[in-house]
Amino acid sequence: MISTTIITLNEEEKIEKAIKSIKNLSDEIIVIDSGSEDKTVEIANKLGAKVFFRKFDNFADQKNFAVSKASGDWILSLDADEEIPSGLTMEIKNAVENKEYSAYLIPRRNFILGKEIKHTWWSPDKHIWLWKKDKGKWIGEVHEEVGVLGKVGELKNAKIHFQTDSVAEFLQGNEAYSDLLAKSLFKRGVRFSLFRLIWDPLLEFFTRFVYKLGFLDGLRGFILSYLMAIYKITVWIKLYGFQNLK
Repeated sequence: MISTTIITLNEEEKIEKAIKSIKNLSDEIIVIDSGSEDKTVEIANKLGAKVFFRKFDNFADQKNFAVSKASGDWILSLDADEEIPSGLTMEIKNAVENKEYSAYLIPRRNFILGKEIKHTWWSPDKHIWLWKKDKGKWIGEVHEEVGVLGKVGELKNAKIHFQTDSVAEFLQGNEAYSDLLAKSLFKRGVRFSLFRLIWDPLLEFFTRFVYKLGFLDGLRGFILSYLMAIYKITVWIKLYGFQNLK
């Protein structure tokens, strides 16, 4: 039995396509909403998902809570802005019958600003998104990953990620992530560094645009490399604020 877990907040424009993409795959769909003010919950309920509320604190805890509500032997993690194409559906159905593996890496194709980003550190993008419930757990408050006990396989077909359609939406996401990351760093005892404030953004831009071939993504590659450099600046400034302004 496969349970698909999705965490949501104001995803009415995307949640329907996400759920419909797994209708022929999932035996159970678990949606954990953190207080949507739009029609996200209404749409999810209408499409047969089991919807629960949990106040958001961090991504790992939110997703682990979703897993705790699932009754399937296998967990498939899906974001509200992602879809599972038919080829991946068939591959997942076959994969869960294989007793050799406890989890699977699944590649992801990322569409940002209206186009697939094939470089700029967004590709290749492979993570564990399918695992046996009793063998894995989400780890990390931000940029979380699944830790697994057992052998990990790899699927060939990719899930599709429609991340952001506009720069404003991308910046909004980075604002939320930078706040979570700065808080996490502060809790771990990391302290503000003027050197890192200057060095990290420069390294981020160079890594994405040059080393990770972001220039092959054209203007979008430059824009995304620049915005991620700004993200790094924002994290260190917020960390300074947590350390000195409270």
